[in-house]
Amino acid sequence: MYPVPIAPPNWFGSHEYVAIWLEGIALVFIFGLDWWVYRKSVADRKNQHDESVAQMEIMRNQARATEVAANAANKSAEALINSERAWIIAELVPQAVRANGQWFRVFGDTRVLMSANDILHGHHLKYKVKLTNMGRTPAQIFYFTIRYSCLGKGVTDLPENAGGSESSYRSFEHLLGGGQAIEIGEPIVDVHKYMQGDEDAIERFDKTAVIHGEVKYRHMFTTDDCYADFCYSYTASEQRLSNVGRHTKQRQQKAD
Repeated sequence: MYPVPIAPPNWFGSHEYVAIWLEGIALVFIFGLDWWVYRKSVADRKNQHDESVAQMEIMRNQARATEVAANAANKSAEALINSERAWIIAELVPQAVRANGQWFRVFGDTRVLMSANDILHGHHLKYKVKLTNMGRTPAQIFYFTIRYSCLGKGVTDLPENAGGSESSYRSFEHLLGGGQAIEIGEPIVDVHKYMQGDEDAIERFDKTAVIHGEVKYRHMFTTDDCYADFCYSYTASEQRLSNVGRHTKQRQQKAD
């Protein structure tokens, strides 16, 4: 007879808790590995996002720098043009002055006493248009317009785009050099004639006489039309025109 083999003892069977611990450790290891892979993936995505954000910020900064440089170049070019371009201003120059209570007609440097009849007919209220090029380069002048508006009682300012109750257009094509000025003898701006019919109300300060208009010109750095606006109000107490600064301005618009 052969001896019956004896089965080796089942160690795990007698130490089942060890197998459970080993299985738990394996699960913890697997979970830990998954967690590490997940965290690494999140970190990689975050790094990629941060890099993208940083790259976008660099591009934005470059765009801002380009814009700043372009604006600076434009401002520099505008400053250069403004320093060299023609600037026309229009003035109404009186043909008579008052001194010691008397009126004198002006002829260059000479003054001639005006008669009472001259004053009665308003010859002391005549003005010439004077155009001055305040710039360094020539201006091509096309025309100027003179308008008369009589503002009613309580109206203290000239309405926007006021056409005036009377308007005089004068074609005046002339090339005016930088720093040069010219006085235009015709038409004479006859304030007394403009105010006829309103004189009593103007003297009582119930109405205000306003002479205004514009000069159209062009300078060599643009194809746009340029305008020099001017505005004067009549001061009854001094019997003269006074410049209204807020309506004396420069403007520019596209040519028709």
